[in-house]
Amino acid sequence: MISIRDLSKDFDGIKALAGVTLSVGKGETFGLIGPNGAGKTTLIRILTGQTVPSGGDILLDGETVDPLEARYRLRIGLVPQEPAFYGRLTAHENLTLLAGLYGIDKGQITARVADLLSWVGLEEHTARQVRFFSRGMQQRLSLAMGLVHHPDLIYMDEPTSGLDPEARLSLWDLILRLAEEGRSIFLTTHNMEEADRICDRLAILIGGTLREEGTPQRIKGLLGTDRVEAMLLEDRSAVLEALCGRLGLSWKSEGDKVVISGPELADKLPEIASSLMGSVRNLHYREVTLEDAFLRFMREVKR
Repeated sequence: MISIRDLSKDFDGIKALAGVTLSVGKGETFGLIGPNGAGKTTLIRILTGQTVPSGGDILLDGETVDPLEARYRLRIGLVPQEPAFYGRLTAHENLTLLAGLYGIDKGQITARVADLLSWVGLEEHTARQVRFFSRGMQQRLSLAMGLVHHPDLIYMDEPTSGLDPEARLSLWDLILRLAEEGRSIFLTTHNMEEADRICDRLAILIGGTLREEGTPQRIKGLLGTDRVEAMLLEDRSAVLEALCGRLGLSWKSEGDKVVISGPELADKLPEIASSLMGSVRNLHYREVTLEDAFLRFMREVKR
């Protein structure tokens, strides 16, 4: 759907992006994660025509495009980190105005606006000035505005930033529904649960450079492992050595607990628990999260 080749951006001699190359397939949800200042928003701004790159190419369906070209802009939608609308206009008025700017036929605008407001769950607030909307309602309206012209590819910059848990779950549901409809989605996020839950693939951007790319499961597998944490009542080093040797696992002591890790750990949990029975104060299976993997990766980068 969209490909980026060797994209770079310099600001007064400072490299915000350094040769970024990646692609997003049709119907794919692609997530870009990284610390503050990594270059995520800069990349979104370039891809949506708000900032001119210093070098590199952007390809849409295999053809090089300029983000300012109408043929490109009509194919993309944007959900910015900070909602962009007229606060003194109603939800219906904001969408109607934007639909007109996109050149949607006047006879279709009313139905299109009504469909979008229903789709994002704002049909009961259609005549309300959006300056009185909650943050979650504003983000849902922002999503509707990004979809008004039926884009194939939607860019989202920190779409759930600042939302409470209920509003975040509501927006996740809408994003997943877009994916089910076959839309391509490119989003940036700091929320590792969000990235793990809704993205088909991820890339880690640090200091303007792409460091890792793959499915959430692959990223977690590269940078972290599931583990069994056990607090023992007595020293069971000999038992642990024999057990882990037999199951192809490894173990180590971390403070007052023993940590066991290795492949197919969940399937081996019953045998681990059985072998340590009578000596365990508590035993906990901890699945590695994307946040675990990301934090470990960041620690390694800083060394």
